[in-house]
Amino acid sequence: MGAAETRPEVMRLLVADDERRILDLFTEILAPSDDILDGLDGLGAGHAVQEQSFELTLCRQGEQAVAAFQAAAAENRPYAVAFVDVRMPPGRGGLAAAEEIRAIDPWVQIVVVTAFTDVDPVTIARRVPPADKLLYIQKPFHPQEIMQFATSLCAKWRAERDFKALKSRLETLVYERTAALASANRKLTREMEERERVTHLIESAKREWEGTFDSVQDLVVVIGRDCAVRRLNLAMAHRLGLAPRDVVGRPCSFVFDAEDKPGERSADILEMTDGRYHSREIAIPRLHGEFLITSSPLTHADDAPLATVFVAHDITERKNLERRLRQSQKMEAIGTLAGGIAHDFNNILGIIMGFAEMIEGEAPADTPLARRVGHILAACRRARDLVLQILSFSRQNDQEANHLRVGPLVRETLKLIRATVPNTIAITEMIKPGRDAILAEPSQIQQIIMNLCSNAAQAMRETGGILEVGLEEMAAGNCPLPGESGLADCLHLWVRDTGPGIAPDILERIFDPFFTTKKPGEGTGMGLSVAHGVVRKYKGEIKVKSQPGRGATFDVYLPLAANAPDEPAVPVADPAMGRGRILLVDDEQALADIGRELVESLGYKVVAQSDPKQALALFRNDPAAFDLLITDQNMPGLTGAELAKAALALRPELPVLMLTGFSETMSKEGARAIGIRDLLLKPVLRRDLATAIEAALRPGA
Repeated sequence: MGAAETRPEVMRLLVADDERRILDLFTEILAPSDDILDGLDGLGAGHAVQEQSFELTLCRQGEQAVAAFQAAAAENRPYAVAFVDVRMPPGRGGLAAAEEIRAIDPWVQIVVVTAFTDVDPVTIARRVPPADKLLYIQKPFHPQEIMQFATSLCAKWRAERDFKALKSRLETLVYERTAALASANRKLTREMEERERVTHLIESAKREWEGTFDSVQDLVVVIGRDCAVRRLNLAMAHRLGLAPRDVVGRPCSFVFDAEDKPGERSADILEMTDGRYHSREIAIPRLHGEFLITSSPLTHADDAPLATVFVAHDITERKNLERRLRQSQKMEAIGTLAGGIAHDFNNILGIIMGFAEMIEGEAPADTPLARRVGHILAACRRARDLVLQILSFSRQNDQEANHLRVGPLVRETLKLIRATVPNTIAITEMIKPGRDAILAEPSQIQQIIMNLCSNAAQAMRETGGILEVGLEEMAAGNCPLPGESGLADCLHLWVRDTGPGIAPDILERIFDPFFTTKKPGEGTGMGLSVAHGVVRKYKGEIKVKSQPGRGATFDVYLPLAANAPDEPAVPVADPAMGRGRILLVDDEQALADIGRELVESLGYKVVAQSDPKQALALFRNDPAAFDLLITDQNMPGLTGAELAKAALALRPELPVLMLTGFSETMSKEGARAIGIRDLLLKPVLRRDLATAIEAALRPGA
């Protein structure tokens, strides 16, 4: 045999026959020890060179054969083929042995050998199944037939064995692969469940984030690198009056710029998209307010810029409060300044008016001198009223709504306005007779008039024109008041100008806070808004009518007060002459002198003092020497109130009059509380002073 050839596997065979010669024959055929039979009985030369080697086990009884199979099974050295004779006396027959062998080894190939025909093949097949592992041969047989049976059946047995092993391996592989697939499937199932859980968490977090994003009351908008809106919250969408989907994708200017002013605010906003954090206060008319805007860069995981998040916190109310505070501070400063100069200014006016009244009393009637003095007194009275108006306006405080006559208030306010508008603007009054009492605070109604007139004057500052302010009573049914107020009578106040008018496209926006057509620094856009707010506070209505080039008219309608008390008319009479002794005290020597002359011209005897301490010493020496004490309030060393208290302590029934140009610490109520009969504001006219003296000296006063 060549080196490359592999030796065939030795197959185990069992032969069971009770005749010794048959067993020897099987040995010579299947496991010859030499070539003695070579060429006999038709065997060719190839018999000497067997392709298959056999290991024979020879048994003469069926019991031996069964025992051999049992031993083979125990050793795990199975037989491939068993040749079993049917008749093997004296023991059990071959069929019984074959049945037990089949029970021991179901895979062995059994060949039944018999010399008789008393056992038919059907019976053999029935007793020793299965049919595919059972053959039948009769004696005498040919050697070549035995060799062919042995070779073929061994090949068949080997093939079935290999198939069984392969099947077992395949089953093992299938089991292992199935187990691996099952494991992979379980792992994939767990991964899918985990992915589903993570997806649910992501969706839940997304919904929670979107809910949080939309619940923020500040205005939030995300601007991409292309300057377009990527996202906005509901607060921003509601402020714009649009659905979020109608804004996403629009340019930044759509959110921040008014339609007629492109780039006005978006340029400032885009300056804050440089990848850094910013915070800035910006007034945005498009969003109807002032805002504290913060910008925060939004980046990818690798810090690459993605977008910018803008958060706009509405500070309109805070800014309004700040403006009102600044306005209040301005008014307080004006009041402080006015109060500081009012005393001295009124003293100067008092001197001028006092001497002018004395000259008027001595000048013949219908002479140039009398006319000139009359002009001087008229100018002094106008100056006095102007100072009183400044003091009153600068000392505005929150007051309770009381019955207020608007006609006199309009006239007083127009006096202030006349001093502030250019001479190219003429002011006309159209105050018609009728009821004019409402329930309101004087300062707030005055604020309406001032704001409307200021707006009209601004419109005519370059061209000049006529500013008309009117007032009239209107019957119920003609009053465009809101709600049930429209069923009552109302007061109609109007302010009309002959300026350039208001463009139709902005007519509906003029009452919006911060809306203004003025240049920067000329206005805040709050005047008309404040007037609108005050009118609505008193359940009124304000309307505007205008055409370009034909001026504008603002109409204010306010409910009239029911059963408003009428102010009693005060008759004007010439000053009466009196008798008595008066102590007059004023730290201004000129005023003391003129006061003495004025009071003496009324028939009284007067002692004038410019030092309150000397006046008190004089009064202490003889408290009964004077019938009346007239004292200034603001005096160095001893105030008029302190002088009055000291004098009243000495003589409680003494009539006392107090004069003051300005005093924050003394009012009519405060003066009467300490026993002073009346408090007169400087400069005092001769007629008013005479009336006050007469009232103080009247018996029983």
